[in-house]
Amino acid sequence: MSTHPCDSERGQAMLVLLVATVLVTVISVALVGLMNTDMSHASVQYAVSRSFYIAQAGLGEAMANVFAASDPVGEATPEAGVTAPYGGGQFTYWVDAGPAAGCGAGLKTLEALGRVGSLGRMIPTRVRACAVPGAPFLAALFGESRVEFQGASRIYLAPYDVGSPGGGGNLGSFAEVNFPDQNVRLNALSEETGDTVTLRGTTVLDYTLFGFPTRPVYNPAPTSEPKPWILTTFGDLIKAQPAAGPIPNRCGTRFACVTVANRVTDIPNVGDLREKAYLRHVYVKSFREEALPPLALDAAQFQVRAAENPANARLNRSAGLADKVDSLYGTMQFYKIVFYLASHPEQSLRGTVYIDGSFDFSQSVSLGGTSGDVTLAVGGDLTIGRNVAVANRHDLTTVAGRRTPAIVVLGARTPVDLPVQTCGPRVNWSGAFVMCTGSTLVVDGLIYTQDGMAVLPGASLDQVGAMYHSHRGTGNPGFTIRDATLVLRFDPLALSAFGKGATMLSWQQLH
Repeated sequence: MSTHPCDSERGQAMLVLLVATVLVTVISVALVGLMNTDMSHASVQYAVSRSFYIAQAGLGEAMANVFAASDPVGEATPEAGVTAPYGGGQFTYWVDAGPAAGCGAGLKTLEALGRVGSLGRMIPTRVRACAVPGAPFLAALFGESRVEFQGASRIYLAPYDVGSPGGGGNLGSFAEVNFPDQNVRLNALSEETGDTVTLRGTTVLDYTLFGFPTRPVYNPAPTSEPKPWILTTFGDLIKAQPAAGPIPNRCGTRFACVTVANRVTDIPNVGDLREKAYLRHVYVKSFREEALPPLALDAAQFQVRAAENPANARLNRSAGLADKVDSLYGTMQFYKIVFYLASHPEQSLRGTVYIDGSFDFSQSVSLGGTSGDVTLAVGGDLTIGRNVAVANRHDLTTVAGRRTPAIVVLGARTPVDLPVQTCGPRVNWSGAFVMCTGSTLVVDGLIYTQDGMAVLPGASLDQVGAMYHSHRGTGNPGFTIRDATLVLRFDPLALSAFGKGATMLSWQQLH
């Protein structure tokens, strides 16, 4: 039987077709498998992203919990945390409980776990944050009215604990931050040669305040380097407005403005401040606008604490106040206390003391020794006289020592009609604080004034803590310094003296 050539050709074609069909089938199956794998991966990635954002929502809920608490410092969740559904998944958050630990003494540790179901299993993401309880916002130096740096003043807003969450100290105002002169040095770290400052009797190189082991090398000339890398080390300049809405300022801007000399044109950013306004010795990380709550301390609380503080009864007797068992003093009574402490430096005050009236330090004195717990509250104005040195140190090894306010100048309920001339501005019991020429102040904790603070030529202020300066409509700047030195090592815990809200210092994703 013979085979036709066409049959052979048809067989070969069929074989090729079968091979092609098999190849296409194999490739198709492989592609379907790859597509299924990609879809599974995409589904998992989508679930991971959702769980991350749900965890972030849980962290936000934890912060809101602390912020709204009547006692933010003592607020904590149950050991099992708080669980709630959210966004098609659920979160569980903890505040100082369960797995939430590790932020350090005095800080709140917040942790949140977000979970989303995908492919028959739960996809988790965990985040953790550190927050300062009782501090509605973070600023090393804040003035409700104008903040101004005059002459050849040197100002350092450094972190108290180098490398800790929060970084350098922010500077802010509800009205204006003004640089009247070109020679002011704000965070200018040994620009040309090693520059030193004196901290509590010890001379240190200024760049060590910010954690640099050697002098930073950078070009401070604004024309060639308006934004040097070193700026990232410092805090922000906050152009603020009260949370209730803007208040008038001389620039006419919605938020506080930044000005140079007598010009009322708002400077919008760091580059323009250094390059166009020629403030070559001024270093801040950035400018930002923010709505913030005005803060206040209640004079009555300090009066009550002083009236209920018997810790100074023995000192009172030694100073000639035989029948006095509390720590609520008239002006002349406190003069006796200061005169006695000046001649008996081995003794010191304890706890909250309140002066019912204005006071002028005319003698050098240490109020609480090297590691005390004194809060000096003044129901008038406070002045540190020419070449007088005052110290109010706290025990910074304890959380209580870091939270204890240093000096609160609260003013009288009703200021007097006739202002009195001090070594600098005129005062009228409104709650102003004046450091005269050549004076020295060493303090730990919060400095709060009801009507601003003035630091005059040759004065020196060494502080661990924070400043907040309120305003009573007198026209006084919130803070002014002229040809003087301020070293403020910012400690966020000092702001917890306000006892309201909470502010996040840092956060991280754990997994």
